[in-house]
Amino acid sequence: MLCIDKDKLSEIEKEARQSYPVECCGLLIGTNTSEKKVIEVRSIRNTNTERSHDRYEIEGREFIKADKEAARKGLQIIGIYHSHPDHPAIPSDFDTEHAWCGYSYLIAAVENGIKIEIRSWVFDDEKKVFQEEEINGS
Repeated sequence: MLCIDKDKLSEIEKEARQSYPVECCGLLIGTNTSEKKVIEVRSIRNTNTERSHDRYEIEGREFIKADKEAARKGLQIIGIYHSHPDHPAIPSDFDTEHAWCGYSYLIAAVENGIKIEIRSWVFDDEKKVFQEEEINGS
């Protein structure tokens, strides 16, 4: 289960709408003890310029910088979020090919720049598929 409050979900929804028709992306920073709890949402620039309408890319330096900043606060990167412009909130083949085990992958589907559906997924490294993860948006 991914615990993320409504304000942080609203931040992601707003960013997904504003970036439409290109994918936005960012990091979910928090704790991963008995449950995954998002403490911070960190927007990261999508560096994929060739296929930004259906691909995202996070620059390695930005990921490392965010990871170090999180560690200084006693937190860690627990997931990645991105949007799917005019595509369902399910992982694409590209998402599956580039997934890391253990991370939550929160996908915000944006239809026509307005309607939003958010779902979260965790990659099962053994089966090589995503499993849907419940979102607790209290």
